[in-house]
Amino acid sequence: MKGSGKICLVLILFCLGLSMQANADETDSVRHWSVKNSIISSAEQTSLSNWSAGGFSSFAFSNFYKGFFNFKKNKVQWDTGVELAYGMIWQDKTGNGFSDKENKFQKSDDKIEVNSVFSYKMYGNWNYSGLMNLKSQFDEGFKDDKLIAAPFSPVILTSSLGLEYKQKSFSLLLSVLTGKTTIVEDNRLVGNKIFGFEEEDQKALFSLGSYAKFLFQKDVFKNVNLIVKLDFYYDYNKSSLLDTDISTEVFVNMKINKYLTAFVSFQAIMDKDFNSTLQYKERMGFSIPINF
Repeated sequence: MKGSGKICLVLILFCLGLSMQANADETDSVRHWSVKNSIISSAEQTSLSNWSAGGFSSFAFSNFYKGFFNFKKNKVQWDTGVELAYGMIWQDKTGNGFSDKENKFQKSDDKIEVNSVFSYKMYGNWNYSGLMNLKSQFDEGFKDDKLIAAPFSPVILTSSLGLEYKQKSFSLLLSVLTGKTTIVEDNRLVGNKIFGFEEEDQKALFSLGSYAKFLFQKDVFKNVNLIVKLDFYYDYNKSSLLDTDISTEVFVNMKINKYLTAFVSFQAIMDKDFNSTLQYKERMGFSIPINF
């Protein structure tokens, strides 16, 4: 496993360690840790044979993990969130089933994200804060048959120092001192311009800029949980504010009963280093939730 992959693995294992430590950590009968883990799994299968309306037989599955590890003691608060997702879809486009190599599995979801904010209370709802965010993926990704991502390539690390306004349901972090590092170790992607690289053998790119992150999480109705995330990053080397990287995510989880939930998620990204077109992803479905 290469360096960036090791970074991802260490951070994920570290967060799992936090989960186990939190369950055992008690001081003076006060629990300073708050831990919540959720796994959403779903699958779908369609079989067609001589169907007059046409179509393809298909099979799809997806798994999504979301974990929150929060520590609070006196004026210190440390909030860490982990999101892992992976899904694939297979279509029988040739009609020959799994035996035909042209009917390949293709990924429909792939995400690694670790977000950690350490804060020290300043006054009221304002805190001094430091943030670390890591984003990557597990598998190869293609666009028009061209490789644009590989396992743990790229890894995008964002770190910032700033001020955070925090209430029970939402937080806003503002920073004018933010570093963003893009690391690519797969030789097939080295020097790729979609990551902002300018040299053919370039494997890493560091930029300094300003950053704003908004997070809202609340049970808006009974058994309906809403999470909204909105990120802005402006690279000081860019000539216009219109080149600001923008990412927004909306996740709605609706509990139907003890054994079944429905979910809807939307994500939109504007990153002109990749291209000038809005990136958009939408998922919805039913699942058997596992919470612990």
